[in-house]
Amino acid sequence: MPLLLMKGRLKMPSSKPVIITTTAPDRAEAEKIGGLLLSEQLAACVQYDEIRSQYVWDGEIRTDSEIRITIKTTRNRYGKIEKLIRQHHSYDCPQILMVTVSRGFKPYLAWLRNASGQGG
Repeated sequence: MPLLLMKGRLKMPSSKPVIITTTAPDRAEAEKIGGLLLSEQLAACVQYDEIRSQYVWDGEIRTDSEIRITIKTTRNRYGKIEKLIRQHHSYDCPQILMVTVSRGFKPYLAWLRNASGQGG
């Protein structure tokens, strides 16, 4: 997919595949968020991994077990995905990060776009 030049800046096509990651405190919350993303066709696939996180919060180093949620979708779904996560997440400040997929197996990327409601 070519990048578009808009007002002197490069713009990524809206149906460009992306990976969004967030975390949840437990599997139940993670699967609730993932199920909603899938049922609303905001994601093609959601994966769950048990992880151990260390981070600074309120000036203290903390360590927690969490569930990492990996969301496979398209760029133009980001706003709705962020809103859904924030509405159903128990954290005050959840990690919500989007990474562009620069390359991938073409049939898989076509499936991803189609399964996340992008068609074509």
